Amino acid sequence: MKTYLFIWNPKNFYWESLEQDIKDVNLREKSSQRWSCGNTKSIKPGDRIFLLKLGTQPKGIIGSGYATTEPFIEEHWNDNKKSALYIDIDFEILLNPNKEKILSLEILQNSNNLSKQNWTPQSSGISIRNEIVDELETLWFNFLTSENKNNNPFIPSENEIQRTYTEGSPNQIIVTKYERNPHARKVCILHHGLSCIVCGFNFEKTYGQIGKDYIHVHHLNQISNIGEKHEINPLEDLVPVCPNCHSIIHKRKIPITIEEMKEIIKNRI
Repeated sequence: MKTYLFIWNPKNFYWESLEQDIKDVNLREKSSQRWSCGNTKSIKPGDRIFLLKLGTQPKGIIGSGYATTEPFIEEHWNDNKKSALYIDIDFEILLNPNKEKILSLEILQNSNNLSKQNWTPQSSGISIRNEIVDELETLWFNFLTSENKNNNPFIPSENEIQRTYTEGSPNQIIVTKYERNPHARKVCILHHGLSCIVCGFNFEKTYGQIGKDYIHVHHLNQISNIGEKHEINPLEDLVPVCPNCHSIIHKRKIPITIEEMKEIIKNRI
């Protein structure tokens, strides 16, 4: 998964539906948007997207989500005689910079590591440096949590499962929000490692370099069983599992426990 920076400049584009789109996030836990990606053609479904507001104050990150399509050509957003590249994005968090605090541009530019990134590009779709992605995700995670944002995607919701991509999009998978939280995922893997906790399968050992760092993570507790004030603890809430075991775990309405999974495998040997 790669991470890309997208830009919104109110001087160039008046986001008339922003308030309604924020309501969609609150109600449906996502807002699907079509956004110009500049000249970037490398974006894939599932890639991480951050949306940064420039132009007028306040400036800073106002949203995040995931790409749901590869780039495609359509009529240019402000010149019907031209064409432009677009992708579709599922935003899981959107903030109104005129009504609430956002993660400021100043914080991004003054951080030792994050300052290496160009946070004021002329167009959307630029890559965010791999070496700063973890720090950015952690900063965003801490900001949303400390500010008690109503539509924070990193806290429990009423729905037990969420779709990472829109209906009908490529490579559709079903995971909990915790499982797709890059910050929580990293903490889980640092603690538990990259081998499946059920069967012991390790992608790098089997497939070499191409399998390095690849594993699913599974949320141990159903969201419906977690109280509203539950704090995220990736060390206790998440465990690494291979895709095969992960699929079987979710074959039942009430997921199979890790202990049950180990027993199933033991009895088959």
